[in-house]
Amino acid sequence: MRLRRMITGAAVLLVTTLGVTTAASAATASTVPWQPYRTAPWTDAPGAVCSFGVAATIVYDQEQYRTLARYPNGDPRLQEFRGPLFIRYANTSTGDSVVRDLSGYAWFRYGPDGGLDAFIASHIAVRIHTGNTDSQQVSGSYLASPR
Repeated sequence: MRLRRMITGAAVLLVTTLGVTTAASAATASTVPWQPYRTAPWTDAPGAVCSFGVAATIVYDQEQYRTLARYPNGDPRLQEFRGPLFIRYANTSTGDSVVRDLSGYAWFRYGPDGGLDAFIASHIAVRIHTGNTDSQQVSGSYLASPR
C-alpha cells in the first residue's frame, strides 16, 4: 500500500510537470520518432526480493520509447514509453511460473540529480529488495532507461 501511494504521488507530481512541459512542446512531440526498447531478462537470488529465487523471462516485447526533452549535455530529461510487454516470472526452486501482462504507457522525467518521476498510465512491475526501508528506492522492468 505504501508503494501505491508513492507511485500515485509521483504520478500527480509528474502530471503537473508534464502539463507545463508538453504544452510547450505539443507541436513537436508528434515529430519525434519512436524507437524500439527491449526489456532484459533478470534473476533475483533467494532472499533478494522474495524468500525464493525469481527468474523473469521476456515472453513478448514490442515496447517503444521516444525522448521528448534533453538536458544540454544530451542526457534524456523526459521520455515516453508505450507498447506490449509480457513477462514470465518463475520460482527458481520449484519451476512454478506465471505470465503477467505489463503492457502500457508511461512518462519518465529524469531529474538533474539522477532522480526519477514516473507517471505510469497502466501496468508496472516493481522489485523491492529485502531490507529496503525506503520505498522510493525501487527497480523494475519499466524503470530501466535506454540511455
